[in-house]
Amino acid sequence: MRFVLLHYHILKNAGTTIEDILDRSFGERSARFDTSDREGYISNAALLSFLERNPHLQAVSSHHIRYPVPEAPGFIFFDMCFLRDPIDRVRSMYDYFRKKPAVGDGPSDIANQSGLGEFVARLIERLTYQVNDVQVNLLANGGMAEQPAGPADLDLAVKRMRNSSFLGVVDRSHESFIAGQHLLAPVFPNLDCAQPPANVSAELGSTLDERVRTLRDACDPRVYAELLRLNALDFELLNRAREEVERRFQQVPDQTARLRALAERASPAPA
Repeated sequence: MRFVLLHYHILKNAGTTIEDILDRSFGERSARFDTSDREGYISNAALLSFLERNPHLQAVSSHHIRYPVPEAPGFIFFDMCFLRDPIDRVRSMYDYFRKKPAVGDGPSDIANQSGLGEFVARLIERLTYQVNDVQVNLLANGGMAEQPAGPADLDLAVKRMRNSSFLGVVDRSHESFIAGQHLLAPVFPNLDCAQPPANVSAELGSTLDERVRTLRDACDPRVYAELLRLNALDFELLNRAREEVERRFQQVPDQTARLRALAERASPAPA
């Protein structure tokens, strides 16, 4: 039986940090598998074909694989997924595209033509799907729903979140790492989540509240209210994910000592 860890990489949800963790933990047994299109799609059949061509792989990270987790004879898959405050995620998208523009990409072009508040307003007006319950839609529908997510999509997203082998929340990252590593240690003993954050677009040391306030203050009040409305289901998913991460963290032996040790090892190196 072959065990494979799948990282469902949602844009600006600490994915580069996770990829670094997988690279360091698995080395050449880890791989990234994406299409050339940022909004591309890799079917489970294509994923299985990729794994069969690369029998040494134990971990795969991809922006373009989609739920549900595949099932196939000879394989047992473990999924890894991190969620994030949807407002903080939009702010991070703006900072990221300003630092690493991708000419011809809609959100990137808007970010590099706009201030933060205008970026949010133009996404809502022109590319609503980019800021409308994105995480619920990805977990429930693979990001390909023709209609906005609804209560049934939230129920499915919550079910998949709670069934996730390694669940993470960005603002609970250390608790997520400790709980996930503990749960998967019998299957992946080399998994080591003590990794400084990578590809961070926010100022180091800033709090979630500070970052959200920065975006709120940059927006017209009506635009910000609409952004909150468009992400009501994502906020509900996030709150339940935080509760689930806390539940898993409390089941880890010596969790306080492990949290302290992880914080020390994962601190960014001095400049």
